[in-house]
Amino acid sequence: MGESIGQDREATSSRIRWIAIATICFTAGATLTASGAFLLTIPFILGVIAEPRSPRWGRWLMWVGAAYMSVTLLQMEIRILPEGGLGPILTLLWIGSILLIVWCDIALLIDGVRTRRNRITPETGSSNAVNLLIWITALCFSVYTFWGIPPLERVFFRYGFERLDILLTGLASILIAIVFDAALAIDAVKMWRARGLARPN
Repeated sequence: MGESIGQDREATSSRIRWIAIATICFTAGATLTASGAFLLTIPFILGVIAEPRSPRWGRWLMWVGAAYMSVTLLQMEIRILPEGGLGPILTLLWIGSILLIVWCDIALLIDGVRTRRNRITPETGSSNAVNLLIWITALCFSVYTFWGIPPLERVFFRYGFERLDILLTGLASILIAIVFDAALAIDAVKMWRARGLARPN
């Protein structure tokens, strides 16, 4: 039974990884003309890289990266695409990027439900170097999102709720960072306690 779940988990991870790679490629092509927009995909890219070596935390980083792309790039693409003026190639890339981001979100959501249902325990073979990379990414992401609080305040005081899109994007990013940091910290404490109980007296 456990072996069957493990094989299914590996097959699911492989499918999601290919969807993620396709999403990154289309989004990179779609946002090349948007100054700095591709940088918003970095957490997702790092999650895709980390997941094979740290399946639990790497998968969490993929979820965070996908959620962050959805509240930033996806809403930007959906807002700008109807305005036109992108040209035929960029229009196709933007449509492909939108569809793939949504597809990736759905695939990761289904994966999250299955993971919770199967109650998969933390992997013992995770790479310490990759886990460190994930922690550093979480720290940088938190610093980046919380650094944006003063600009959010200025936007609110200047425009009020007229620029609700900017306010909601900033608040959603902050919430994503808080949830990710809390999940990593709680899971790390659980793993540390489990290792302590497993040591012989």
